[in-house]
Amino acid sequence: MRGSKQAFLVCAAAIAWIAASSPVWAGDYHFGVELNCSDCHTMHYSQSHGPNPDGGGVFAPLADGPHEYLLRNDINELCLSCHNGAAFAPDVLESHSAGYVRQAGALNEEGGDGQYPPSTGHTLNSTAVAPGSNPAWSNPAWSNPDGLNCVNCHGPHGRAPSGYPTQGGYRNLYSPTGKSITYSRGDVEGANPLNRWIHEDVSSGVAATHYGVQAVTFNEPDQLASGYGDFCKSCHVEFHGAVGGAEVGGIGSPAAEFIRHPQAGVNIGALGGGHSAMSRIIAKGNQVQVMSPLGQKAGDYDGADTGLTPSCMSCHKSHGNQNAFGLVFMVGTGSLTEEGDDGVDARNTCRQCHVQGGAVTNPW
Repeated sequence: MRGSKQAFLVCAAAIAWIAASSPVWAGDYHFGVELNCSDCHTMHYSQSHGPNPDGGGVFAPLADGPHEYLLRNDINELCLSCHNGAAFAPDVLESHSAGYVRQAGALNEEGGDGQYPPSTGHTLNSTAVAPGSNPAWSNPAWSNPDGLNCVNCHGPHGRAPSGYPTQGGYRNLYSPTGKSITYSRGDVEGANPLNRWIHEDVSSGVAATHYGVQAVTFNEPDQLASGYGDFCKSCHVEFHGAVGGAEVGGIGSPAAEFIRHPQAGVNIGALGGGHSAMSRIIAKGNQVQVMSPLGQKAGDYDGADTGLTPSCMSCHKSHGNQNAFGLVFMVGTGSLTEEGDDGVDARNTCRQCHVQGGAVTNPW
């Protein structure tokens, strides 16, 4: 079903109808007035015509059901009926042709495109144990669907973080442990409000392009934390924590050195001694996306932004890409892609910040 042109045309018509009849509010589709129950649910699993009295109107076709929760299809297939290959919604599976670099990159699925094997990022339908989970976590096979699914990370109905009732969490992210991420939209709140973790530039309503890497800023309202690092920790527990804690080690802990990469609380260049240097990232034409206390985005970092801090998405695409582990290979030159730029391996990304390791002629 997910590849059928009929499903895409139906979803496109439905969204166009909703957009024409509803104002665009802060937040994304699937939230508030942009939440339309019948897009995903069916009352009796018997629909054979549109909702108008004469039988006209559009509706998403039913497939292989009935399904739990009155859904029109399995969760992943239902989500992908709009989010794979359609121009009106972010395309999140494997390659796309929408003309922009996706900040989140691309999911893969078991049995999918050979260019995006399971080793390259989050794999739909997978029952593998999440790396770094403690206790070990996996989504067991069950009927709707088997293994990892979209709603493990995204709230299908939107989620409003505490104290922020007018807008859903960033990209409707909502973890199994109830974590979300605040964000702002430039067309709603104007210039970067730094009390939000994620900021997206002025966009056109719910246009897919506002998910592009060049429209996104990672703010740092709390210089001792990472909003989306904490979100990722919902599953990848051992990979994120405070400096000195059991997950990271380092300063102030029994561990003499870091045992996990510092993803918050340590600014680039702060440790000295040749560990990392601001001059490294500032000098790059293409810069990895890090957290900024001044609200600057990759490509604009300069000497005034002295509090830059890495986090999970500085090195990984949250959905994945065509590199192992969804890593970004960013040497700093060439055209931006979801895999990085002209970089060829992870060393290029490390050297965005780190000064150790000289040229290949260096005997050490």
